[in-house]
Amino acid sequence: ALLEVQDLAEAARREGRAYAHRVLARRTAPAGAREAARLGVAPGAPLLHLATLHLTDGVADALERRVILLDTVPEAAGERFAEVPPGTWLLARVPWTEAEHAVAAVAADAALAARLGIAEGVPCLVLERRTWQGARLVTEARLHYPGERHRLVGRFRPGR
Repeated sequence: ALLEVQDLAEAARREGRAYAHRVLARRTAPAGAREAARLGVAPGAPLLHLATLHLTDGVADALERRVILLDTVPEAAGERFAEVPPGTWLLARVPWTEAEHAVAAVAADAALAARLGIAEGVPCLVLERRTWQGARLVTEARLHYPGERHRLVGRFRPGR
């Protein structure tokens, strides 16, 4: 999970579990100065902001907040993501050439706890991911997982 871009829907299916998702929020907006600097784009660049709840076997499994750069993926502007979650949709349409993962742990605040169906203060894993196509950023996603139900595993060999 640390060394690959995982498709949450496919991962659930591989484990023989039922997957579903709900788009909780969807809006387009121009990048403000602070957001543009974080994303490495010009202020005013068109962005699609999404919040998605991922469910496995009917239980909230992850809360995803994602930004898609519409200059890089203009067809996302018309996509509702009702049938296919944003990550799956992007993996099928936009070949990425580079990805970055950062992992953190946070205590669930009241809003996150309510979305994930856990108690406030429960530890959560946070995976922050960015993917690029060449020099162009495609998307930035922040996924919150209930820590007690998840672990991130990467298997690798020593570098040369």
